[in-house]
Amino acid sequence: MKFFQIVTVCFLILNCSTEKREFSSSPAQKTVLPLLTLGVSENSLSEIGKKRLPFRVKSILLHHTAGLKAEEYLEKSKLSGWMVHFIVLENGAVYGVEEPSKILYKASPGMDDISIHVSWEGAGESILKNEIQLESLSNLIRRLSKEHSIPFNNYDITSGHGIFTHTQSKKKFGRFLDTGECGGEKVLSSIFSKIQGKFYPEAEWKDRFVPGWVIRKETFVDSSGKKIVQTYNRGRGTTSAPNIELESIEKTVDGKAPEEKRLRYNHRGSIRPDCIVLHYTAIPDYQRTLEVLEKRNLSATFLADKDGKIYQLLDSILDTAAAATGTNANCFQIEIVGKDTEMLLANREQTAAVVRLVKELSEKYKIPLNNEKVESLRGVFSHTQAKKKWGGSIFLDGKDFDPGEPYMKEVLSLAGGVFHPEENWFERQSNDWILLFTSFQP
Repeated sequence: MKFFQIVTVCFLILNCSTEKREFSSSPAQKTVLPLLTLGVSENSLSEIGKKRLPFRVKSILLHHTAGLKAEEYLEKSKLSGWMVHFIVLENGAVYGVEEPSKILYKASPGMDDISIHVSWEGAGESILKNEIQLESLSNLIRRLSKEHSIPFNNYDITSGHGIFTHTQSKKKFGRFLDTGECGGEKVLSSIFSKIQGKFYPEAEWKDRFVPGWVIRKETFVDSSGKKIVQTYNRGRGTTSAPNIELESIEKTVDGKAPEEKRLRYNHRGSIRPDCIVLHYTAIPDYQRTLEVLEKRNLSATFLADKDGKIYQLLDSILDTAAAATGTNANCFQIEIVGKDTEMLLANREQTAAVVRLVKELSEKYKIPLNNEKVESLRGVFSHTQAKKKWGGSIFLDGKDFDPGEPYMKEVLSLAGGVFHPEENWFERQSNDWILLFTSFQP
């Protein structure tokens, strides 16, 4: 019996959405109904899909519909140029395409060339309460895996061999504005239990703690489980306090950086002073911020406290800070103490101090006061803008704003510069961003 079967009842389903929903509730159901019976036209599938060689398929990528019903999910996918190969409804019915290995659909850039995309109707862990749907999904994945020699594990997404959630793919390759949970790690674990696969939690994914992931994961223990104790070769208690040369920066009576306000850090070379990146600390305390930066072996050039005083953290403002992937070699990094954007906007004294520093750096190093082209590394940018371009953060989401675009607008306006909202960032609609700019993604 062929894997893909079209039965007589599917023609009835074409005419009645209610019947379509009631087609099958049997977990043993092996019939796969064509996607066109869910309102996706054959022309649309042809326009969205591209041909590929069957031997390229090495993985299955698991998605969910984020609470949308299948018809709406597929319609939104189609209109945005995305599509999945199969979708499993809440009643256990399976819809899909014939010969999925020969069709490339966009649903997760970085994995599309080698993946069969499978989505289930629902969100979060709702399927775990629906045994019929879970059994149907498990059977589908088992059959696809056996047919295409895909291993029953989620260990090594870099190799592309295995069964993975969309979440795991997003953490590796990015591309999606919403980098939150999709597919469901608990769901995948349950599926592996049913098909005798091997589930690996995130901390055990191959090379999860090494560079090369869009969303980094940090560890504070070594391979043996021993706590890592950071060592430093610059900063507080190690090198002499530097002379402060900028008027905007706090200094002692003898013109030095206050010792207790300095950061312990590791020297990473010198920057080309072409741009400025603003961040908020998400921690409303100066000393606690220093502790977190030191624990994570990160650094910033300056730290603006809540009282409007700004301190130089590094021995030289031209030392390279470790704060924002893609910008560290060219940018001054300014951290601003505050738990969120609203807290920053409410602190007029602190904002005025940040504006003075931005203007002084701009005048001294001829840095443009605008945020249009982050890829040029010439301007004043938010950490969020840098993250959407290059990734490399432990937290990354299209809804995340650091330090907040309203705050960026305030600073640039007060500094006499020009603020560009995200839709006006240079080539923001292109695919050359870690987080794509699109209205819907499956």
